Amino acid sequence: MYYLGPEGSFSNEVANMVNGNKIPLRSISEIFSRVYTDNNAIGVVPIENSIEGPVHETLDNLYKYDEIYVNSYIEKEIKLVLAVNTNVKRIEDIKRLYSHNHALQEARETLQKLKIENIIPVESTSAAALYASKDEYGAAICSQYAASVYGLKIFLNNIQDNLNITRFVTISKSLTTSGERTMIFFNVPHKPGALYRALEKFYKYNINLTMIYSRPLKVIPWQYYFYLEFEGELRDSKTIDLIEELKSVVTNIKIKGSYSKLQYQASNFLG
Repeated sequence: MYYLGPEGSFSNEVANMVNGNKIPLRSISEIFSRVYTDNNAIGVVPIENSIEGPVHETLDNLYKYDEIYVNSYIEKEIKLVLAVNTNVKRIEDIKRLYSHNHALQEARETLQKLKIENIIPVESTSAAALYASKDEYGAAICSQYAASVYGLKIFLNNIQDNLNITRFVTISKSLTTSGERTMIFFNVPHKPGALYRALEKFYKYNINLTMIYSRPLKVIPWQYYFYLEFEGELRDSKTIDLIEELKSVVTNIKIKGSYSKLQYQASNFLG
């Protein structure tokens, strides 16, 4: 089980729900690369945040790797803390604050009130906790779990500005065809009405879209791919008919699987 590390990340907490050895990696792209080269591997990656929206690195990799599929999703409420090196006694003692860009945006109002100026974006909230633990006057915006892993002192709890939920997905090289929702990617011809003709098919089959989002193609400037999730599963006759009709109006359609929410108890999470 590969997850975005180091140990103590929110991805680590989600990975603890799933059986198997846990292996932290430094980036979402590295997780996809490992899953692609290992037929039996599973990865856990964030895909969407209720405040900041879709995670672009995850979407781009799902589009890139045709043989990697989504098998389940997990929703986790993200509670952020301001954690400090034990040498820090007051807010004024903080010389450097580390965190991931998403977390910095999610705690923007609190940071403005605290007037902490030297803010350093890093690859994950758990990495932020690690850096702060090695910085005599360092602090991190991270999880309570990460603070405990790296021996930081929690200065403030629940510093996120709003209710904050991140959706994670498990990925593998196994396509699943049953579940409450399905994910696909496609391109459309570069001409008027092309996207309308694709979306019209969902209306025809009375299929509810739960997400639609566009991302730029890396190789053709000003052209895009579309990421869609919708209610229903690939083995439904209605979904089968929908996809067959979509093929006539879109280009380069990619089926990423059907999946359901993975249920858990709070005790499954450490911290």
